[in-house]
Amino acid sequence: MVGENDVKILFIYSIDELFPVMNRYQIKLNKGWYRALHSLGIILFIFLGGLIMFDLHHDLLSIMHCCYLRDDYSYLETWLSNFREDNVSGLLANLYFMNSNEMKMMIGDHEINVVEMFKKATELFKKYLPGKKVLFSIEGCDYIENVDELEELYSLGLRNILLVWNNPNKYGSGNKGDYGLTDLGRKFVLKAIDLGISIDLSHMNHKTFYDTIELIKEEQSKGKSVKVLASHSNCYSICHHERNLDDDQLKALRSVDGLLGLVSYPLFVRDEDSLVDLEELYLKHVEKAISIMDIDHVGVSSDDMNFLEVMFNDDNATMMFPYQEIAKRIRKLLGTKYSQDIVDKIMYKNSYHKLFKEELK
Repeated sequence: MVGENDVKILFIYSIDELFPVMNRYQIKLNKGWYRALHSLGIILFIFLGGLIMFDLHHDLLSIMHCCYLRDDYSYLETWLSNFREDNVSGLLANLYFMNSNEMKMMIGDHEINVVEMFKKATELFKKYLPGKKVLFSIEGCDYIENVDELEELYSLGLRNILLVWNNPNKYGSGNKGDYGLTDLGRKFVLKAIDLGISIDLSHMNHKTFYDTIELIKEEQSKGKSVKVLASHSNCYSICHHERNLDDDQLKALRSVDGLLGLVSYPLFVRDEDSLVDLEELYLKHVEKAISIMDIDHVGVSSDDMNFLEVMFNDDNATMMFPYQEIAKRIRKLLGTKYSQDIVDKIMYKNSYHKLFKEELK
C-alpha cells in the first residue's frame, strides 16, 4: 500500500512485479494519483512494452576488453545504438576465456589476468551503458586461480559462471574433453552457489553436465536456493550440434528449476546439410523446449557473433536476426504460434523472475 506521503518509484512501462524497462519517474504519490497512474502504466505497458527482451548470453565484456586493448572503440560505439530499451532491455554480459592458443589470437601477448580483465571490462560497461540491467558473466573459468579469486570477482560484480568453454580445464570438461567435474570443480561450484552466483551449464560435456546437476540437487535438498541455466543452447534432437542439449539433459535442467536460453545463432539452429528454413526450425526448438521443460523455463539469447566478422574477419558469424531489431523479429516469429502471454514469458518474464529480479532490487 502507498501512503499519502510515501515516495514510490513508478515505472511507466511496468506494473507491480514487472521490472523497469524504460524511463523511470520518481513521483510523490497519494492514493488517488497512484491508482490513476498505475492504470495508465498498465495501458502503456500493453501498448508499448511488447518489444522487451532479456538476452541471456552476449559476449559484450569480451568485446569491450578487446576494444580497450586495441584502443579502438568503433565497433562498440556502432553496436551501442542497437542496445535500446525498445529492443534489448537487459542481458548477461559475458567475458569468455578459451584455450591458451585461442586466447593469444584474441588478445595477443597481453597477460591473462582474469581479475584485471574483468575490472576493465565492467568499468567500460558502466561507462558506456550506465544504469542498464545486466548480470556480469565469465565463460570458461580456466584462469580463475581458486575459490578466493572467485570471491574477489563476486565482490567486483560477477553473478554468472560457465565453468568450462569447449576445452577441458582443472574444474571440468567442455565438449572437447572426456572427464567430468573434478574435485576442484566441485569446490568451485559449491563456492559459487554459496555466493549466489548462477551456474550456467552451456558448453559442458555430458559428464560434467550431469555431475553438476547432481551437485546442484544435493545443495537444493539442503534447502539452498540455486540459480541454474543453460544460457545459449538449443535442442539436440532438432540440430545435432554437440553444444545443444538432448532430451534427457533438458529434463535434467528442468529438474533443478533451470532456465534454457534458446539461441538464434544458425550453427545451433540448423544442421549444415539441412534445407529447412531457419525460422521454421527455430520455432521447432521453442516447441520442443516447452514440451519438455514447460513454458516457465524457456528464455532467449542471441550469442551475437557479429563482432567476430567485424573485429576478427570471421565470415562465418552471420546471425539469424540483426541485433538492432532482434526483439521485434523474434516476437513476430513467436507470435505466429503463441499467445502474447507465452511470448512475454519467453522473451523476458522467465529470465527476470529466475535470474534478474533479485539482482535488480
